[in-house]
Amino acid sequence: MFSYFHPRKLFSKEKEHVEGFNPELPWVTEAGGEKLEERLAIRPTSETMIGHMYSEWINSYRDLPLLINQWANVVRWEKRTQPFLRTSEFLWQEGHTAHEDEADARRETMQMLETYRDFAENFLAIPVIVGQKTPSEKFAGAVDTYSIEAMMKDGKAVQAGTSHYLGTNFAVAFDIKYLDRENQHTFCHTTSWGVSTRLIGALIMVHGDDRGLALPPKVAPTQVIMIPIGPPKTREQVVGRVDELYAQLKQAGVRVKVDDRPDQSPGWKFNEYEMRGVPIRVELGPRDMENGQVVLVSRISGEKRVVQQDHFVEEVQNMLAEIHQQMYDRAKQFRDENFTSVDSLDEFKSFLEQKRGFALAGWCGSDACEAQVKEETGATSRNIPFEPGEHKTTCIACGEAAKHTVVFGRAY
Repeated sequence: MFSYFHPRKLFSKEKEHVEGFNPELPWVTEAGGEKLEERLAIRPTSETMIGHMYSEWINSYRDLPLLINQWANVVRWEKRTQPFLRTSEFLWQEGHTAHEDEADARRETMQMLETYRDFAENFLAIPVIVGQKTPSEKFAGAVDTYSIEAMMKDGKAVQAGTSHYLGTNFAVAFDIKYLDRENQHTFCHTTSWGVSTRLIGALIMVHGDDRGLALPPKVAPTQVIMIPIGPPKTREQVVGRVDELYAQLKQAGVRVKVDDRPDQSPGWKFNEYEMRGVPIRVELGPRDMENGQVVLVSRISGEKRVVQQDHFVEEVQNMLAEIHQQMYDRAKQFRDENFTSVDSLDEFKSFLEQKRGFALAGWCGSDACEAQVKEETGATSRNIPFEPGEHKTTCIACGEAAKHTVVFGRAY
């Protein structure tokens, strides 16, 4: 666990880094009733402390690559907080790596970007746009920053994960050198990457509805809730069969619970677990017992599927896979319906007045044009997508030739 507090002298070593974080950086100036000789930054991210330690740990190319991953709390002094999305203190996963050369460091950077994309889409069922941040939006101190961007149900963007190639910027600042294969002292190439509890906010806002949470099966704490129904005289027999089916699901690795509380009605339980976002509800009553059947109900589609108990586990597993795909497809359809292509600022402003969402537009590469888009629309560049669908030829702001095709959108 690396220190929560960074001395000012240490934090200030990488000039661009400290300038980039300064507006949201909290400082400790007093402790134990006494003024500190040197104020301490409460870490907004850990590059400085880890850079300092890497300079102590790395001596030879045999020490590389050095890869560290940690889960830690960080503080960024947000003036307007929003649960999960923007809070002054939050938990995140962050990684920091050091490499012999640029090629190896860039491989690590892109590997982690792909890991985040895979997690967002294949576990959280959130479609994301993968691309590179513009220079004004990149991480302070990075050479290049890459991101995955997701659209919420209000059309706003959430930056769902980032991966940074830091070049030798931090290595030079913190003197992270190694003895290379030619016996020469050489600066390391470093990377950093991370995702935070912001993903929980994105999960809620992408999939939730008027009935409450809707959780993708792969991350739902409870994937299946089993509810026995029927009159008291058949209760013991029904609960006994539910317990047998529960054991089958448990053995198959399904995260399942049984709610057999006698003091709550089945309808009350149905509503409770819909609100909690449990992907599948299983109902079993006396008539189902007679017919050797069981009822599966999908939280997403509301479909009721009567299946044979002999194929119960297989049917549950199939429905869980279908629910994930339905959630992903639904989110992607929403994003596609609220994604447009524009050629001018007026066209973009008209779109935002009538709808919500993202716009694909050309950009000449000028910071002034990027700033103009933000000033006139409230939208920022989300990233330069790797697969934009089409390549724009003129800048949205100045009308000159476009160097990049960029996704713009209002964001949290």
